[in-house]
Amino acid sequence: MSKKKQALLTVLDTKAIYPVFQPIVDLQNGNVVAYESLSRIENKNIDINIEELFCLAEAYGCVWKLEKLCRDKALKASMNKPSGTKIFLNVDGQIFQDSNFISGFTNRKLEKFGLSNEDIVFEITERTDIENYVLLQAIMNHYIDQGYQIALDDVGAGYSGLNRVVNTTPNYLKDDIELVRNIHLSKSKQSMMKLLVEYCDEMGLKLVAEGIETQEELECICNLHVHYGQGYYLGLPDCKFNGISSQALQYLMNIHGMIKT
Repeated sequence: MSKKKQALLTVLDTKAIYPVFQPIVDLQNGNVVAYESLSRIENKNIDINIEELFCLAEAYGCVWKLEKLCRDKALKASMNKPSGTKIFLNVDGQIFQDSNFISGFTNRKLEKFGLSNEDIVFEITERTDIENYVLLQAIMNHYIDQGYQIALDDVGAGYSGLNRVVNTTPNYLKDDIELVRNIHLSKSKQSMMKLLVEYCDEMGLKLVAEGIETQEELECICNLHVHYGQGYYLGLPDCKFNGISSQALQYLMNIHGMIKT
């Protein structure tokens, strides 16, 4: 057995996964509206990251087993989330092709942990490289029909990414991180972000600028009237449900003329 396969089996057998939560912030008022749940590997002897782990799980036909473990841990921890906030849960479309997939798993866990469908947004991740938009919409409908909302990740990464947007019906769009990186220095990135804002405004969606790491990027994002923001400058992923960082909150208060109470 290969070392990497052994690492995957060890994580699954010992449930060596824990969740961290990164705030998603309303850029008009500095309020945290949601947290994205991200999974981390608990065993320090395993020298691969979570993305590599999911690639291994796909190769060995156990994506759902890994995703179920991550989701269970995230939902249990979400019992402690601040009232009124949502949890963004990453979902890999490959799970629907896994013979072990269990429909209704999340509903049962929500009931167990005292959460509701309205608390959850399923985020279709960049791992889900699906160009069959009928299939992608069917995946989304699986959750929409149960009362969940949907976010599309990695928007603006390319032609395929934009096609996913116009051929499906999400509630949130999350931009490709590369679109935000040094956006204040790039007219082309600013133009693309502006188009995404206009599209979301017209379609009644919320745009999340993901990957904000500097005040300059935040300033540019705010000037473009992006709805929500996420990134290290706004708040680091943490086991606790932390609020917006003090420096980001102070900046938003200054530009919007808010008074701290």
